[in-house]
Amino acid sequence: MSERNAVQQAFDRFGQGAGFEKKSGAWYRRGDEVISISNLQKSQYGPQYYFNQGFWLRQLDDERFPKSHHAHIVTRVEDLVPEAERRIGELLDLEFEMPDEERVDELVALLSERLLPLIERGDSIAGLRSRVDDGTFAGTGIRGPAQEALGILGR
Repeated sequence: MSERNAVQQAFDRFGQGAGFEKKSGAWYRRGDEVISISNLQKSQYGPQYYFNQGFWLRQLDDERFPKSHHAHIVTRVEDLVPEAERRIGELLDLEFEMPDEERVDELVALLSERLLPLIERGDSIAGLRSRVDDGTFAGTGIRGPAQEALGILGR
């Protein structure tokens, strides 16, 4: 097994620190109504990564470990934290020069301080609906059944 790079280390440290459960490379947070899925995706064009965040509505299907690309709501972390979009891009790009330890520490802190509260607020249908209402999910892919379950179909 190859050594994990700084981005992968930060992703794992964030998942572990947040109390998520790891399965097949993704980190899962299982709530009563929603399963949060955090997934790291490697670019096919270079040493860049994308951090995908998904939400699975258990009332639609109670799969234990749904694949992130099948999530009912799928977005990138930059879309959830737009004010830090540029910095997130730099931290997820291994061509952006910075010491590994600094990259890991800063990325974990950013995810813990900015993304984790959004994930926690999205642990319920009402929480996800309020994220739709406040614009957090503007431009986010929300599948038809989830739009209906969240009461946003036809808005």
